[in-house]
Amino acid sequence: MDSLNNILLYTENLTKNFQGIKAVNDINFKINHNEIRALIGPNGAGKTTFVSLLCGRIKASKGKVFFNGVNISHLPVYTRISMGIGYTFQITSIFFNLTVSENVALALKNKRQEEKKSIVSEVLNKVGLIDRINQRSGDLSYGHQRLLELAMGIAQRPKLLILDEPTQGLSDLEIENFKKLIKKISATVTVLLIEHNMDVVMSIADKITVLHFGEIIAEGDKKSIQRNPVVQKAYLGD
Repeated sequence: MDSLNNILLYTENLTKNFQGIKAVNDINFKINHNEIRALIGPNGAGKTTFVSLLCGRIKASKGKVFFNGVNISHLPVYTRISMGIGYTFQITSIFFNLTVSENVALALKNKRQEEKKSIVSEVLNKVGLIDRINQRSGDLSYGHQRLLELAMGIAQRPKLLILDEPTQGLSDLEIENFKKLIKKISATVTVLLIEHNMDVVMSIADKITVLHFGEIIAEGDKKSIQRNPVVQKAYLGD
């Protein structure tokens, strides 16, 4: 059983209704410090809605979110970011007219200039974009734009980094490098990722949570999830 000291984030009966439809329904969820958690489920399962509730991008219909022991349910996005919740979503949110380095520097607005330069170089090296440091971001491939967004997330030194479809548009080599990077940063950062690439999920996740119709239908390690008949039915529709 997880001790309270080990839990970084948890929810109590988290629910979101859209015009009477429950996109997220009474979810009780917890994630530990330095864990890599995968959140999977069929399209329309409520995954992005759920992490949007954690980040504060949308307001819950009911329920609570606790982060580092603090009830953050009514706090705005920027406050949750300052507390240590970072995220990247399916749609890239970079500034296309700025260079790669300028985009990362924007995520570090409260840092001194010399410290900014050091962190920018460090994170771009980590994600494999250091050779594109002065390139205009709008000229990057879609896969490289996703890596830039990841760099911006890592640069903020979050306690929890939420990634929505981070490997979408990446080449096989970039995916392999991504898996190594996530394994490495999990020593200091908790990672929650929505991912459809099951090879990525099975390779790096410590634990997997499965959503279906806005509810958690299974949770556990990769072997238990692979064997779970409820999960198989949700995906295969048998």
